[in-house]
Amino acid sequence: MPTVVVTGVSSGIGWGTANVLLQHGFQVFGSVRKSEDADRLSAEWGEAFTPLLFDITDEQAVKLAAAVVRDRLQGQTLFGLVNNAGSAVPAPLIYQPIRDYRQQLEVNLIGPLIVIQAFVDLLGADHQRSGQPGRIVNISSVGGK
Repeated sequence: MPTVVVTGVSSGIGWGTANVLLQHGFQVFGSVRKSEDADRLSAEWGEAFTPLLFDITDEQAVKLAAAVVRDRLQGQTLFGLVNNAGSAVPAPLIYQPIRDYRQQLEVNLIGPLIVIQAFVDLLGADHQRSGQPGRIVNISSVGGK
C-alpha cells in the first residue's frame, strides 16, 4: 500500500487531502499539533491513518516523526509528501506586528523546508531504499495573491 505524509491534517485542505488519500487505499501519516486532534482523527480514519504530533517549525520534532515513518516503511520509499500546514495573519503588511509576520514566515516558508529535509531520504534520496522515488507536493494559498 503506498504511503504518504501530509502535514496539517487536523482541518481544512489537509483534512480533505488525507481523507481522499485514505479513500483511495493509501497509508497516511498526518501531522497535527494537538494530541486531541491525533486521537480524533485516529478514531475517525482507523488503522490506515497514523498521526504524527509535531509543529513544522520544530526541527527536532519533525526529525523524530520522520524516524517513526522510516521504521514503518521497512526499507521502502515514501510515495509522497504533501506540505500543507500553514498559517495566515490576515492584515495589511503595514499593520502587522513584525513578530507575527516572522512567525508566518517560519510556518509558511521555513517549515516546509524543515519537513522536506527530514523526509527527503525516505522519498528516494537514500538509494538503499526500494521502490520508485516519491513526490513532494507543496500547497499554497490563494490568499497570497
